[in-house]
Amino acid sequence: MDNYPNGQFNNSQNGNVNNGQNGGFNGFNQNPQNSPYGNYYVPPYAPIPPFPVNPQTEQKRKDKKILTTMGFSFGLAIILYFVLSNAVVAILYLISRFSPAVESFMSNQTGLYVLQCFMSVLFIGGPFLISYSILRKKKYVGILPYGTTYNKKAAISLTMFLAPVMLVSTIIVNLISSIFQDIMGITFESGMEDMTAEGPLDAIILAISLAVIPAVVEEFCIRGVVLQPLRRYGDKFAIIMSAAIFSILHGNMVQIPYTLVAGIYLGYLCVATGSIWPSIVLHFVNNMFSAVQLIILSNYGEKAGAAAVVIMLGVLVAVGIAGGLIFFNMGYKTDLKKGVNTLKTGEKVGAVLSSPALIVAIIFMLISTVLTIDF
Repeated sequence: MDNYPNGQFNNSQNGNVNNGQNGGFNGFNQNPQNSPYGNYYVPPYAPIPPFPVNPQTEQKRKDKKILTTMGFSFGLAIILYFVLSNAVVAILYLISRFSPAVESFMSNQTGLYVLQCFMSVLFIGGPFLISYSILRKKKYVGILPYGTTYNKKAAISLTMFLAPVMLVSTIIVNLISSIFQDIMGITFESGMEDMTAEGPLDAIILAISLAVIPAVVEEFCIRGVVLQPLRRYGDKFAIIMSAAIFSILHGNMVQIPYTLVAGIYLGYLCVATGSIWPSIVLHFVNNMFSAVQLIILSNYGEKAGAAAVVIMLGVLVAVGIAGGLIFFNMGYKTDLKKGVNTLKTGEKVGAVLSSPALIVAIIFMLISTVLTIDF
């Protein structure tokens, strides 16, 4: 073998001249006839062209993934609520068999109201706070709208107007539900049938557990954590979807129909005013109506309870008419945004519901719902 400058060498058997720096191949084989692999080698690492990607298809995929992640966070919160609340109740009832103090607490109506307050804050508010942390970390939601409204006068008058409208709507839904139960020969139970509030202490704690805590906690969870990130894909979609999750959260056939309707009103009010506070007020008024009715019924009988309902409803209707006149005379427009329109409504709903966590949560709530039906 003869030596050549620059590291080249001559293979005397085939006469090929190669560069020693690249191991015998200078890009590709210049003499395929003398190569044991023929013309196998091509210019090194020739790039393979990527498959063409449709930008719209890619955006739809991303939006579906975002909605599924949202559904996962909502489902996780509902699962935690269901598991934790039932576990605590089961543990307390188990302990009550061996502890007279715990048994007295669990058999006392006031004690149950206190327990309900703590469970609402810890086992509904806590899991949805985790959900909010997940969505906040992924930048799917910003700071929740606890600030001032777009227009204070419009917010107050709209809240006044919607108070009797929402209440009458839920009453109508309950009447339809009662007719359906009579026709089918079944009874829906909510666990509230035996609630009483005898005495001032019971009345105060009942009002807190039935009106104050739910208004604050549930509005944070639903009109805050659920509604706000969904608005990315349209306000109407967000309002209806959050109302559906609101009804699922209640987990019984007595409350599911009217909470779905109420959830639409509450969601609209939050979006229209730009703040959660009006929906908290409306939620409180609606629940306080039931609390006052129950308190009067427990202490003064059915006739007094019926009279209280008529009086309260009359006051609310008068307030609603006044609020409606003010609101509509203002000419205030509530513009519901369309949001990202890459997905159709069915695709958006399917993406949210396709999350395994939300599917499990719905199954849990369906089981809970079936158990409240008395055949």
